[in-house]
Amino acid sequence: MPKPFSNGGSSNGDSSNRVDRIQRNAIRSWAQLAPAAEVLLIGDEEGIESTANDLGVRHAGGVQYNEQGTPLVSSAFEIAHEHCHSPLLAYCNSDVILTPDFVNTIERLIDLKQNDPFVAFGRRIDLPIEKEVDFDSDEWCDRLLEDSKRVGKISSQACKEYFIFTCDLYQDVPPFAIGRGNWDNWMIYSAKQNGVPVINVSQHLTALHQAHDYAHTKSNRMNCYVSGAEAKENQRLAGGRHLISGSVGTHRLTSTGIKPETTLIVNPHFWADVPRFLRLMASLVARR
Repeated sequence: MPKPFSNGGSSNGDSSNRVDRIQRNAIRSWAQLAPAAEVLLIGDEEGIESTANDLGVRHAGGVQYNEQGTPLVSSAFEIAHEHCHSPLLAYCNSDVILTPDFVNTIERLIDLKQNDPFVAFGRRIDLPIEKEVDFDSDEWCDRLLEDSKRVGKISSQACKEYFIFTCDLYQDVPPFAIGRGNWDNWMIYSAKQNGVPVINVSQHLTALHQAHDYAHTKSNRMNCYVSGAEAKENQRLAGGRHLISGSVGTHRLTSTGIKPETTLIVNPHFWADVPRFLRLMASLVARR
């Protein structure tokens, strides 16, 4: 569900618009996953349909908005369910570059889970990318992975960029505002409340988050995720922030299969993430 493209989705590689470049990088990386994955861009705003046509992916409109003019997560999920006929669906933020291990991880989950319902999620790697990625090069993935090892920063588990889930799930999503806080935590929390396994795939799936500002919101990161009216409304719809429960899965994908997560008090992944989470909270406060 991309943001509007200021240049109408033009493929002009000299475009100075950072949002356009970031989104085109992300979407082009998704298109590389075909035919194993089919990409659907959802939205009626400027440049989304033309970008979909330009990059050879599907498009669907008819999105509903809240009173502030922000697209609704519930509407996006309804449209995705309507237009897709795969046994698995995935939502991904449109500033995230995916690599081929996305498909490899999903295929492994299918083998392990068979027809059982599940939700998978994972953390991201923050990586500054200041140019269009050359996806025509056979080395584009290797170069990005090298850059991520050199200058990338693993973000907190609280920053969730994608969800992979069986198509029977999330048929009835509250009308959350997209791009605001708390709805992503609800995705994990609600699945756990309904007894659905939630699998952390961070060790096997690379999600490269391209750094950006929040100028498109006429606000800042703190307002978007915590203190703004839309973030608070998302929190109300979710029945709380669910910050910890919504960031910790019930299982973890390992090299030997899907393993249950240990309780928080002895969970090494949780405690290793605490410093990252505290840095994230500090950065939110500093940018108010």
